[in-house]
Amino acid sequence: MSRAWTKVDLLTRLADRTIGGNPDEPHNDTGIGPNIWQWHQGVALYGLVKAYETTNKAKYKEFIRSWVDGHLERRDFGKSINTTAPLLAVLKLYEWTGEQKYYDLCEEFADWCMAEAPRAEEGTFEHSCTANSYPNQIWADTLFMGCLFLTQWSRVTKRRVYAREAVRQFALHYKYLHDPATGLLYHGYYGNERQKRGVIWGRGNGWYAAAFPEVISLLDSEEPLRETLIADFKRFIKGVAEAQDTSGAWHTVMNAPHTYLELSATAAFTYGLGQAIERGYLDRAYVTQYDRGINALIRHINEQGELTSASGGTSVMPNLEDYNAVKYAPTYFAQGLAMIALSAV
Repeated sequence: MSRAWTKVDLLTRLADRTIGGNPDEPHNDTGIGPNIWQWHQGVALYGLVKAYETTNKAKYKEFIRSWVDGHLERRDFGKSINTTAPLLAVLKLYEWTGEQKYYDLCEEFADWCMAEAPRAEEGTFEHSCTANSYPNQIWADTLFMGCLFLTQWSRVTKRRVYAREAVRQFALHYKYLHDPATGLLYHGYYGNERQKRGVIWGRGNGWYAAAFPEVISLLDSEEPLRETLIADFKRFIKGVAEAQDTSGAWHTVMNAPHTYLELSATAAFTYGLGQAIERGYLDRAYVTQYDRGINALIRHINEQGELTSASGGTSVMPNLEDYNAVKYAPTYFAQGLAMIALSAV
């Protein structure tokens, strides 16, 4: 699209497209419709939160409220790490309105995460879902889907136990998933086999990049693992910067430049870089990578308000060619990541 843009223009396009679909229209790559309580919609809702806070357009807030209220009335959701993602928006509704029903739902999910969520090695959150079980498996996706909410809930309730658990999860996920050679993350770790699985997948690394600056900014300065987490993140970002394509985007398999460029990962990395630079966790030398990334993102937002060149839903798979075979598809989570990234420009 043309470079004649403003942040509000682009956010409006993305947000309007996200809320404007037929509520019964199936999801392009999984058959999941917009009215299903899942992580896809949770990421989109968090993007709409950012769009509302940036543009002050009430229709985005009202969409979030109507969506959440409908599910609250029906109680048509199960609990998993992935289905915790919509709580990022529910918590915002509580902060905006003060209504007890939103607080109660946040507390319900937070307490489930702490006491009932399935666990893998050393108490790391197992990435089992409402529809599928992945015994003793650790996935990079968990950090955005569950741990970001726990940290924000800790801030609102002033109960440090939730933030401490989120911090522990970040440290454990990095321990089990990171590649010593690059600092980047493998998509998964199978505890029953004691092996990393999948590849160094772009969006999986993007979930970590997008969640980290928000999580670390909400921690007390005396948090014992804080400096360890920042050191891990700096090692990770060095690998992210080295993997960036000359176009400004990142490949779907980050260390395999023959794989396609993937823009939802690019949105996540751009947001993570920008926030970490702004908050002082990264040197301003990384502004170059940030600028290249945001320009690549802007070029891939079409006139209809869709983020293009973003891959569909992706499970842990055996090899890089499997990842490279996942088709591009307009998705709620890609829209959400694009809105999150642009909100911080």
